[in-house]
Amino acid sequence: MLVPWLSLFDLRTTFTNFMKTEKISYKRKSNDFVILIPIFNDTKYLTNINFLKKYRQKVILCTTDIETPNFYKSLDKIAKDNGFNVVKCRFQQEAKNPWKIYQKTLLAHDYVLGKSIKEINAKYVIFLDADTTCKTNLSYLAGEMDYHELDLASVRVIPSKQKTIMEKLQRIEYHVAMKSRKIYPWLTSGAAMIGKRENLIEIMDKHSLFFNGGDIEIGKLANLDGLNVGHIPVTFYTDIPETPKKLIKQRLSWFCGAFRHCVVNAHTNVSHPIYSFYFTFIIFLMLPLKIYELFVHWFILPFLFLFYFVLTFISNWEIRNKYMLLFPLYSLFQVIVMPILGIYIYGRTVYQTKNIGMIKSFYKKGHNPFLFSLKIVLIFALAFFIFNIHLVEGKLMLSDIDLFSLVGIDFHTNKNIPVIIYNGLKLTILLTSIFLFLYGFFKTKYHLKIHFDRNKSKYPKIFQNVLTTIL
Repeated sequence: MLVPWLSLFDLRTTFTNFMKTEKISYKRKSNDFVILIPIFNDTKYLTNINFLKKYRQKVILCTTDIETPNFYKSLDKIAKDNGFNVVKCRFQQEAKNPWKIYQKTLLAHDYVLGKSIKEINAKYVIFLDADTTCKTNLSYLAGEMDYHELDLASVRVIPSKQKTIMEKLQRIEYHVAMKSRKIYPWLTSGAAMIGKRENLIEIMDKHSLFFNGGDIEIGKLANLDGLNVGHIPVTFYTDIPETPKKLIKQRLSWFCGAFRHCVVNAHTNVSHPIYSFYFTFIIFLMLPLKIYELFVHWFILPFLFLFYFVLTFISNWEIRNKYMLLFPLYSLFQVIVMPILGIYIYGRTVYQTKNIGMIKSFYKKGHNPFLFSLKIVLIFALAFFIFNIHLVEGKLMLSDIDLFSLVGIDFHTNKNIPVIIYNGLKLTILLTSIFLFLYGFFKTKYHLKIHFDRNKSKYPKIFQNVLTTIL
């Protein structure tokens, strides 16, 4: 009964609280970078001009050669007033999206321009949305790339505003999502990312140019190519949808991309079996089971929501607020409704563009073949277990054992409201107790490791070896 609702709980992200976050050093600096910003259709979308002014000649506004005269007039004025460069990429009435513009800018800028812009040959390229800003000087971001010898890096992206309820809920969502970059740094965001120019040229040459999920595809291709991909926690601020209507419009695109990455390109996730299992199987392939459970065992949802609230509140203590009470409902909508709509949008997009968004890299370079095979076996074993749980119970002679009954929870024999509430609260207490125990265990281990690292020399050699192994 609980298995389909695992999609609400990405517990691995929860425990990123106990992973060390690299701090930015303001002693490391590099000015060898250029900023590319895609802009088309209307210059009103270019809202970060004041932020970009400080970088002037490093800013290149990338557009197409099929815009309107009024657009070019407005864009040229913005560029002239602020010292920006403009690149007009050759398009042939094809669908416009940032990834095509980035590709054409990086791969054929001399041909497109008829001249060379010196800044575009910088060591690092920063892809930035037209509504994204950063309070940290970007030279420190490039300096971190140098110091860590990274080829590509994701950054910390959070909402620029927190006024409406939708914005406040997204603040929680973004905060949680950014933690996952510690584990999956290749989950690059279209709002902001940085990479070596030579690597980005190779990546964009392989890019499917499918709009939805095109930002993550950049990180995936880098990861599959065996490049050094990392996460630099420089914070960028980006505009987000402020109303439910605008949010749904954005998420239609997001979940279209999610379906493409998790199902159509499931082969690209094998190197990360937990990620693969969670997003491919739990989020998408178990969608029919979640819908079934929503109608059959609806009475358990309030107690799962209560547990989810506790989990979210504790795991994100630093941004705790009353809107976390609404966050379970917000999450439920996204794991039930949006995947269905995302699949529809994907099908419609493929029909319109004749592009299925296939990533043609099937194996991560440098990956141990044995470990790669083992991960495939693990993913399918987990999937088989979940989708054939009744068969597994029968083979292991567990079919007559009700694990809930063993701890005094029974949702089957008596379904009147007081009994359901009583059992639901016991379930919430049980799940919360398990979570708090695990959370406390990892928190203790985390602080012991910090203490040990600081005082390592004070311990005997043999004790150092034991603690290093344990911690």
